[in-house]
Amino acid sequence: MSKYRPMTFWLRGSLALLAGFSLLGILGVQASLAQEDAGVVEERDGIEIEEPGRRIEEIIVTAERRESSVRDTSIAISAFTGEFLDDFGIRNQEDLQNFIPATTIQPYDATIRGIGRNFRALGGDPGVATYMNGIYSEDLLTATAATFWDVQRIEVLRGPQGTLYGRNAVGGAINILYREPTDEAEAAFRSIYGNFGTQEYYGVVSGPLGSDKLSGRVNFSLRERDGVIDDIGWGSDLDGLGTKNIALQLKFEPTDDITLNIRQNFMRIDRSFGGANGGGLVVLNENGEGSRVTDALVPGYRAIATDAMGNPTNVANLTTDPNYFENDARVPGDIFQFTNPTTGTPVWAQRVRPGIDPYDGNGAQNAAASLDGFNSTLPGTEALYNGCVFPGDITGDALCAATNGLNREQFDQDGTQLNFTWNLTDDIELHYLFGYNELTYQRTTDDDNTASRFHDRQFYVNHEAQYSSHEVQAFVDVNDAISFTSGIFFYDATIDQRGDFYSSLGEARMADPYVDKTAFADQAQADAFGDHFGVPAGTFPFGPGTSFYNMYYGAILQSTAPIDLYSAKDSCVGSAAPSCQRNFSVENPQTGGNRFAGLNFQQAPWYGDNGSNAGGILLDALHGPNTIGTDLLYATQTQRDAFAVYTQGVWDFSERFSLTAGVRYARDTIAAEENVWRYSETFGPDGAGGTVLPEWGSLAEVNATNDGLVADGLGELTDATPKVTNGGIPYQFSIYRPMERTDDKVTFRVNL
Repeated sequence: MSKYRPMTFWLRGSLALLAGFSLLGILGVQASLAQEDAGVVEERDGIEIEEPGRRIEEIIVTAERRESSVRDTSIAISAFTGEFLDDFGIRNQEDLQNFIPATTIQPYDATIRGIGRNFRALGGDPGVATYMNGIYSEDLLTATAATFWDVQRIEVLRGPQGTLYGRNAVGGAINILYREPTDEAEAAFRSIYGNFGTQEYYGVVSGPLGSDKLSGRVNFSLRERDGVIDDIGWGSDLDGLGTKNIALQLKFEPTDDITLNIRQNFMRIDRSFGGANGGGLVVLNENGEGSRVTDALVPGYRAIATDAMGNPTNVANLTTDPNYFENDARVPGDIFQFTNPTTGTPVWAQRVRPGIDPYDGNGAQNAAASLDGFNSTLPGTEALYNGCVFPGDITGDALCAATNGLNREQFDQDGTQLNFTWNLTDDIELHYLFGYNELTYQRTTDDDNTASRFHDRQFYVNHEAQYSSHEVQAFVDVNDAISFTSGIFFYDATIDQRGDFYSSLGEARMADPYVDKTAFADQAQADAFGDHFGVPAGTFPFGPGTSFYNMYYGAILQSTAPIDLYSAKDSCVGSAAPSCQRNFSVENPQTGGNRFAGLNFQQAPWYGDNGSNAGGILLDALHGPNTIGTDLLYATQTQRDAFAVYTQGVWDFSERFSLTAGVRYARDTIAAEENVWRYSETFGPDGAGGTVLPEWGSLAEVNATNDGLVADGLGELTDATPKVTNGGIPYQFSIYRPMERTDDKVTFRVNL
């Protein structure tokens, strides 16, 4: 699938040697590098002499937080030296996963034996822990985006690591250890050139700094590449590279018993984005078909009438004429057959008609139906987009997608790892580990997967985080056969996220307030409306000329004031309302037809989003750009406080057997909140399971009144306009959910 074919300026060994190593890698030798080939016995002058044969290097690892060989480690582990990474051309996480059993590694997360992160939104923790020089990092991208240049060793631990690692290591752990500063001066440089404008530069300088007690190391990597996915829309090609990383290290050894290592890295990523979870751009199919849906402005289907034989009659519900479409040569789209999953009977359907058939989709529209004009896509454009659908095999040279040219990924990260070692005695060693990571991740992806200039929906996400950890470890050798590893761990994290679905075109439907022209035609219609709420006839206080907005929000909801992202949260200030209490939404989940159960909920008429924040309405959340035409905005925060204490002992009671036993106590406290604001459409619930909008007639009549539908010139059929709605009258709502939980756990392990 990849079109990336780099050319490098250095080679290591012949192709035959490389092929031999590849075969060994396939057989899983990298997981058992401690094994050695037998020596060659040769007789010379009547004396047998054992010459060392070709041997596989024995790797010393720190999988159990102290140095030992792979052979002596009671964990399922794959270990790779820096030389191994170079020899096999393993440059990033995509290459590495090919050598690790039961493991997949994405740019942001890893999965081992099927266990990883379920989601990256509020409360989503990784299932595989990442460590840099033995120090915990919640983000895999921090450790892998700079490639594996200047890496001393990578250890991948498979399976739960509950005693010595604990936090978020239910699937396993990945520990990346970098080369330390050297006592002697050394330097290296490497460059790679390739097609698609590939340019990569790597360098390192290391050596003493004025004395034999202090040494330093500096390495950098620069990676640039054009996009490899053709954009048939308005932007540059997608999925490029743009990474800069520099790392500074100091090693201070004031005495033979004390060592201090400090590593500081700075990383910047700025590239044309190519897709990810929630932002995939390469379309494999739509509705199970290998083509784009270009004939439906509104997603969904409506059941149509059938005759006595069960055959579809294609009767519309817009007019009173049952033969409306039979008398009209213009049949409105294809007829689809579905099967009722309960009865097994066939159900005939057509696509939802804009502005005519009610559809509860929060105002969603299909941009692929508006590629050449609003609700208009011509056959030539349809063929162009269908050429970018890949229902079967995919070749790299054919990959293409369509965007409005805003796809971009940015990542700014600064991190510190500190390791202080004190050999207190020959049998006791103390470690202090400190880690700090500060990052900002921003991404913009084309949510509608088109380059339409008439309807657009972009998704902007911002993830800001600060992590800090402290860990103290003690290694005690009781005797040659018994040793203990004990420690205490503290971890704090604050994560802020913003998600914003907006229009880059400033569409009037999203940017401007909705003007409602519906009104009671007479007092009888007003009284019928009041009857919904049990108001006796003739006493309803609204009459002719009262619009839906004026009545519904002013009288029924008692509010027409605009709301913003934090309106629901602000309503909880000083309030003892149950919905304002932490965990109310957890204890009162959304059930049945009440989708707002368990939520602190505020709603108001739709006032649009023109980006001005007029009247103090905060629709531009902090931490990000000022957007226009937002239809969904969320801001979440997670604060985590973790603590753990552990101990593990190893008893080598014979030359062949060792017993490992350990126990760990961990406590995690998470305080979180979610704020959501969005556009939606309503028929106005009356509190008794019904709706109030039908008092003004059908959805089609409401749209015709409010300019969402206009006559097509033939007198009967109506055409949709950008003001069309399919769920009723537009409105906005704000939701606030605070949550908190504490988990305590004791885990143990026993290995023989």
